[in-house]
Amino acid sequence: MSKILNSLLFLSAILAIGLVLSGHKENFELMPDNIPSRLLLDGSYPVKHKKELSYNGNKEQYLLNPIEFVGDYKQSTNNKKYWETPCNGSANIPGVCGKLYGEKNIEKEGVCQPGFDCRRVGFFCSNIN
Repeated sequence: MSKILNSLLFLSAILAIGLVLSGHKENFELMPDNIPSRLLLDGSYPVKHKKELSYNGNKEQYLLNPIEFVGDYKQSTNNKKYWETPCNGSANIPGVCGKLYGEKNIEKEGVCQPGFDCRRVGFFCSNIN
């Protein structure tokens, strides 16, 4: 057992010495050149021309959180699939909300109503005869 352990230690020492003598160094750059200069949500939301942060704090940000009351007759909810702006009242950095991104036009999805003139399987029409 000790012979195998000594062999492994000797082999690892040889590999370590070879690595040190090869001169391999890792690249520790603080700001490498391959980082893109565009904003993170550039393709999803329109970017305003003046790229600066706003002076909004948490007091102004929580007003952007849509609060819907349960039980009203409008049947509205704050469970949105797509947001008009990336600011929904829960951003980690409140300064991003306001001056950095503009609003996006969201088209409403049509309601799927298959009708009653077909053979139904649950909610959907079936092609099985």
